[in-house]
Amino acid sequence: MSLSDVSILYEDEHLLAVNKPPFLPVHVTLDPARPHLQGILEKKLGQTLTLFHRLDVDTTGVVLLGKSEAIKKPMSEVFLGREIKKTYSVVVVGRWLESWKEVRSFIKKTRGHWANFTKGRPTERAVTHFRVLHSGASRSWVEAQLETGKTHQIRLHCLEMGHPVMGDRVYGKADPSGVPIALHARCVEFKHPLTGAKLKIEAPFPSYWREKWLDPGWKLP
Repeated sequence: MSLSDVSILYEDEHLLAVNKPPFLPVHVTLDPARPHLQGILEKKLGQTLTLFHRLDVDTTGVVLLGKSEAIKKPMSEVFLGREIKKTYSVVVVGRWLESWKEVRSFIKKTRGHWANFTKGRPTERAVTHFRVLHSGASRSWVEAQLETGKTHQIRLHCLEMGHPVMGDRVYGKADPSGVPIALHARCVEFKHPLTGAKLKIEAPFPSYWREKWLDPGWKLP
């Protein structure tokens, strides 16, 4: 894995937004020799970067990193204050109903696994908003917006509704051909905390989405 596999979506003196490819961790793992997004970018740019959020290793899409010391605190406050809109594209197994617009639960780790619960602490609260783009008998393409950002939140909320994300090797069924999960961090929208500019950063879909996850007639934006 190299920088050629990571496309830059936005860059200024303070912020960097990239399109993460599948199978690449965003930060160092238990295997220090394994390549990771932050390390690849730091080596290329010759500087230390601040990682503001994470994506699962199989998930693709927008990742935001800080380039300057000045951006660390204000950008962290954007995330803590939920002043950022994060939109994901998801293809799930089966028919997702139009009426399923919101899923709420409490997400926490138990016995080494993340799971949904009906009760929990305020810090474990998880809310996802859904919108149907296309719905069919065997699969549905939905848009998910995170109100909170818990580990595996979209994947667990889709599982909660009985419609796991296609290709989800943890909570559903891995694709036998090895194609990554149908979960893509499509877009982030926020106000630049230093310049005041309103930013909307979109990540193009991986090529396998058209070939593997979308039904004929479903067009990528």
